[in-house]
Amino acid sequence: MKFRTTIVSLLVGALLLFSLGSTWAAEVRGVTDTEIKIALLVDFSGPGKFAGPPLAMGAKAYVDYINDQGPIHGRKITLVTEDNGILPNTTLAAAKKVIFKDEIFAIGFNLGSSGSSAIIPLCEENKVVMMPHGANKRFYSPGNKWVFVPYSTQYNMASRAVDYIVSQDPKARIGIIYQDDDFGRDGLDGAGDAAKYWGTQLVKAAPYKIGTIDMSPQVRMMKEANVDYILLWTYIPQTGSVLKETKMMGWDVTLIGNNTTAYRLIFPMAKELAEGYLAVTPFAPWEDVSPKVKDIIRKYSDFPIVDKAPFPAPMFLGSWAYFVAMIEGIRNAGRNLTPETLIKGIESIDQLNMDGVCPDMAFGPKRHVGYFSSRVLRADAKNMRFHEIAPIADPKAPQD
Repeated sequence: MKFRTTIVSLLVGALLLFSLGSTWAAEVRGVTDTEIKIALLVDFSGPGKFAGPPLAMGAKAYVDYINDQGPIHGRKITLVTEDNGILPNTTLAAAKKVIFKDEIFAIGFNLGSSGSSAIIPLCEENKVVMMPHGANKRFYSPGNKWVFVPYSTQYNMASRAVDYIVSQDPKARIGIIYQDDDFGRDGLDGAGDAAKYWGTQLVKAAPYKIGTIDMSPQVRMMKEANVDYILLWTYIPQTGSVLKETKMMGWDVTLIGNNTTAYRLIFPMAKELAEGYLAVTPFAPWEDVSPKVKDIIRKYSDFPIVDKAPFPAPMFLGSWAYFVAMIEGIRNAGRNLTPETLIKGIESIDQLNMDGVCPDMAFGPKRHVGYFSSRVLRADAKNMRFHEIAPIADPKAPQD
């Protein structure tokens, strides 16, 4: 009788623990016994709308690939995609929607540094891990518990650009045209700090307001300052305007831009004007991506021309890489998935193999940025592609 009572007690206890476990799972927003909801916030309607579709495709392709490999600790990933309009107010509205209406667990990708800054308090208050794209240095220095950057920031890339210029011409006169927001100012800061490291300075800085297309005033300022190199912390439309203006002037000045312009989309827009244009990015040109990754992308992507220009491969690969990091963090967190265990799971990532898409990633409790390095590419307008001319490397100036 005593033995039977003991067995019954154990069974009741086990059932109670199972019940509590199910209750726990239901109480973690965006997590059930079989599903994890992860948000993707990209721009389909604002100033960065050219980037929205390929970014959405990249994330979906990787999530579909992972789900086909089988559940992660019994759960599959559900991707919730939302238009954030890239601006701070529209991004805040999008983040509120996915958190409170869609009840997502984490934000695996948010396009836009200003918008990312705007939603950090919301993420803190609601315990949402967020990965910002177009990130700036303050996202990792001093950093935030809820923010992880699986990417070189604009600060890092601008520092790398100055390294490259100085390696070519230590006495080069360097100017910068930059968008007057978090994105552009982070590039300005990185370039300025790198110039000081090398014992030189930016001889001219010309800002412009977001949405401005005519860059002729800024180009004239660079011409009057007699610069040898112009750093462009601009998007593709503004970059095209600068290319046109320098051509009209007959001015043979070297232009070196950021990751947002290192795409084959620049060729149908700028045509032969793009020849020789330089850009800094952590991502390999599509032609150099490993066969393994290409095969997966071809299988899981709806994009019909992944092997032809002007397929914006680095955008596609950008969201892909973010979700590699997010899902690795989920895997490391184990079955007991909460916002806090996800943080520990991402912080435990060490030399995550990115198959050559971008530098391998490593995080830690005091390091919420995956890497600092990037490469320099040169535009080949005739063949509508970019070639690597300087390999992946960390900037020389201190980055953290």
